[in-house]
Amino acid sequence: MRIAVFGKTFAATYDDAVKHVLRRIQELDGHPIVEVGFHELLKGRMRVASEWRTFASADDLGQPDLLVVIGGDGTVLEAATFVRDKRIPILGVNTGRLGFLSNVGSEEIDLAMDAVSAGRVWYEDRMMLEIEVEGMDFDGFPYALNEVALMKRDTSSMVTVEVHKDDVFVNTYWADGLIVSTPTGSTAYSLSAGGPIVMPGSAVWCLTPIAPHNLNDRPLVLPAEGRLELVAEGRADQFLLSLDSRTFVLPAGREVGVRRAPFNLRLVNLEHQEFFSTVRAKMHWGIDPRNR
Repeated sequence: MRIAVFGKTFAATYDDAVKHVLRRIQELDGHPIVEVGFHELLKGRMRVASEWRTFASADDLGQPDLLVVIGGDGTVLEAATFVRDKRIPILGVNTGRLGFLSNVGSEEIDLAMDAVSAGRVWYEDRMMLEIEVEGMDFDGFPYALNEVALMKRDTSSMVTVEVHKDDVFVNTYWADGLIVSTPTGSTAYSLSAGGPIVMPGSAVWCLTPIAPHNLNDRPLVLPAEGRLELVAEGRADQFLLSLDSRTFVLPAGREVGVRRAPFNLRLVNLEHQEFFSTVRAKMHWGIDPRNR
């Protein structure tokens, strides 16, 4: 089995867990490949075997059988920029907080690596978004797993976002911004802005306004087909366009096209993991608040 590793900085309390992950990885692949920035971080924190190779780009990554991502959900989002359309399965080891995407806890490392070795895992394809703006290439990766968010750049005034779907007018939002999320992103930024929780695999988009001026503007769920067109106007001449954790400056009046990407991101789940148990665990559903 060929294994690649990507990660971001983590708290010292996870040092032993990360060392254990690396040992288990090397048992499955004697010459794994690790992202160059994470490799430098690891060398400063612990001993890294000399057999480990490095990659710095999607081309360097090649086509491993598995990408182990060490970090939080944001690290998984960044890992998508390396995987792109290669359908390389991602196994997320959580050293962050919530962990909807990075869903293997430090106490489950042996269980996860044994399951990977024995093939006792299941794969889940997650919808991606493709974004098109004239004159912008988004660092060569115009895609997002969680959401596309169009927001004001400063704190002074609202942004007005006009939305069309396949040239049919939907609404004009006066707000701090507008989020277009996938089902995966429904438990991220969209949720914090009052959007609905959507089960992964649902073929829908969620439009969630951020602090809308009109209180009748509620989150809207649309079928994930065709094309959305967003145009931001306001007192400012520039706004912010966020693709997951990557942010770009958007000129006022520039149309933002959003459609379903032609590929999905593939996640690895353990046999006992499913969406509702994850939501219950992360959001404390069904727990008497007096007993937390």
